[in-house]
Amino acid sequence: MPQYVLLNRRSGKYTETAKIASRASVQATLSMLSTARVLSDDRPEDPTARHVVLLDADADQVASIRAKLPPDSILEPVVRRHLHMKTPVEFQGNIPRAANAVTTAAAVKSKAKPYTVTIKAGGKPLAGIDVMIYLRDPSGGGSTDTLKTDAKGKISYNVGPGFQVSFVEPIPYAGAWIMFAAAPASGSTIECLPIPKAKPGGSGWWHESMGVDVKNAARGAGIKVGVIDTGCGPHANLKHVTLVGAFVDGQILPAAEAKDVAEHGTHTTGIIGARPTASGDFAGIAAGCDLFHARVFKSENPGDGPTQADIVNAIDSLSRDHACDLINMSLGGGPPTESEEDAIRDALQRGTLCICSAGNDGGAINYPAAYSECAAVSALGLVGWAPAGTFSSNNRPHDAQRMGQDNLFLATFSSFGPALACAAPGVGIVSTVPDRNGYKRAYMEMDGTSMASPAACAALAVVLSGDAAYKALPRNGSRAERARLVLAQNCKPFGLPVKYEGRGLPTA
Repeated sequence: MPQYVLLNRRSGKYTETAKIASRASVQATLSMLSTARVLSDDRPEDPTARHVVLLDADADQVASIRAKLPPDSILEPVVRRHLHMKTPVEFQGNIPRAANAVTTAAAVKSKAKPYTVTIKAGGKPLAGIDVMIYLRDPSGGGSTDTLKTDAKGKISYNVGPGFQVSFVEPIPYAGAWIMFAAAPASGSTIECLPIPKAKPGGSGWWHESMGVDVKNAARGAGIKVGVIDTGCGPHANLKHVTLVGAFVDGQILPAAEAKDVAEHGTHTTGIIGARPTASGDFAGIAAGCDLFHARVFKSENPGDGPTQADIVNAIDSLSRDHACDLINMSLGGGPPTESEEDAIRDALQRGTLCICSAGNDGGAINYPAAYSECAAVSALGLVGWAPAGTFSSNNRPHDAQRMGQDNLFLATFSSFGPALACAAPGVGIVSTVPDRNGYKRAYMEMDGTSMASPAACAALAVVLSGDAAYKALPRNGSRAERARLVLAQNCKPFGLPVKYEGRGLPTA
């Protein structure tokens, strides 16, 4: 049976009586679903808090009762969000992500061509790192496969008949750039270039372009920022982050379960609030803020993203239980959902503004960023920052309309549209990744609107920290709308069309 999310509306319910009555609608709806199987049931002790149920239900029965649903009840099919993917311009729109370009049938394997490449950094082999291979098939379509290097930094691959290797992308875990080699010959070596260290105080181009004073360690102080992502840490420069738990498949797991199941969440959290512990470490833009993290991903694999139930529960926790002023969500994809928008609107009415990545598919703004209640952020790069041959350098556009002032550009992958709030640094951003694979206090560069959103969120936190009028407001809709206004007022246009840059680049 298909899965559904059932919950009650909370936005616009300003009295205790209205909230309790709204919550009762969930139980009333459950009584109509006689054949449903409850998979998870989050019913907080607080009778005014939202009741969220994940269930299997017969589609015909759901259709038959839809007209009878209580007005405060939302019952909708499960939608899963995901991490934004980045693909080369030449491959956008035609990569079947699950495809394996190696044909394993014995009759074809005998005709396959062996292909090898060695990956090094500083002249030494990089063992156990992921390497993505992009291939063209005989019809001109594209597909990918991912392998790990052996102890000598080598990958061996059988290229099926008619397939051609178009690009090879080695992905070092830390310390070296992700490279992007065009059709390297079999037997060749790809050298991964070292990532630069931060300038004094932990500064990078993203700090400088946004006017962040890294000498002020208290920047962002007094502002509470929540992050909804793949988890956080462990990392020495993020020990101060409060882990609020994991929200997975409708279940709410304890704080210890909020550690990163990938690298993405640690990276986005570090962009906001990393506190350097050694020379050369990059600092968070709002290193003095109070930082909270909620994990909603099971892993970064396709299909392991959060349902709207998980996102709703995470938003409610960060906004209601931890009184976050801002929430960053670097995730998206798929259709809008009533439940997700209700949680975002409810948070807004509680004084919390959600800031979201626009998406990496080069098209329209993804949900949840596309909700009018959110602030959507596109991704910028800086000419000259990423060395030639890196994946980041490949994200510079050839379209002059995307090239702005001060050597800033809209990244080739960035989604955009007239509803953009702003544009922020999202190409070649170096930030924290978890202690893993033998690395401690590691840093890695990543590209995406996933990086731009926390950069904008953190810059706003810095400005709000010094805004007495904002701090004096009660935690209600006026506070969140003041945050939105302050973001708009502190953006600097840099010469791109509004659909690409919104109000411009946030400045701190």
